[in-house]
Amino acid sequence: MRSIRLLAAAFIVSGFSAATQANAQARITETTRYYKVNGKTGMELLLDMNRKGPRHGFLTKAIAQTQFKTRFLGDIYYSNGYCSTRNGGYSVAITYVYPQPEKPLSGVLAKRWRAFQATNVAHEREHGRIARKMANAVARKIRGFKVADKPGCRKSTAALGREIDALIDAQNAEQAAFDKREHREHGPVEKSILALVRK
Repeated sequence: MRSIRLLAAAFIVSGFSAATQANAQARITETTRYYKVNGKTGMELLLDMNRKGPRHGFLTKAIAQTQFKTRFLGDIYYSNGYCSTRNGGYSVAITYVYPQPEKPLSGVLAKRWRAFQATNVAHEREHGRIARKMANAVARKIRGFKVADKPGCRKSTAALGREIDALIDAQNAEQAAFDKREHREHGPVEKSILALVRK
């Protein structure tokens, strides 16, 4: 999982694609991609995942990962003493990354792999759920923005930026707390890996 960190000021100074006002939620897309691994045993597959998995930080690799690309939509304008958003919204492209054996597995190993992959999918889908919740909250905040201010909207957009940052910070904290629970000693991730590699 990668945390989302955005500078809300980017929404203020740049132009963005239009989002329809009728859309009450964030614009969210989800895709899945796989990287190939090889091995004749669970341990061999695990070692190959550690070599080929998506990067997690500078020096480590993840077995599976949820990646996010975010974008603010619309612009801010001043009219009759108020600053508002026009065609405002928020989009998030979510990509789930999973390992996939390059060659078909058979027997006990195939059964273990299916259970292992099901755990991966459940884990990453929860990261996606948290991100979707945050994205919809940000979209509502942007779309509902209308504040009394002077031309230039500096004061109101700074306040909007702080509110958006707070929503993103809360999401990042929830993602981190979920990972901490899942990756704890004897937790779901450890159990899933041990079930795959046991002899």
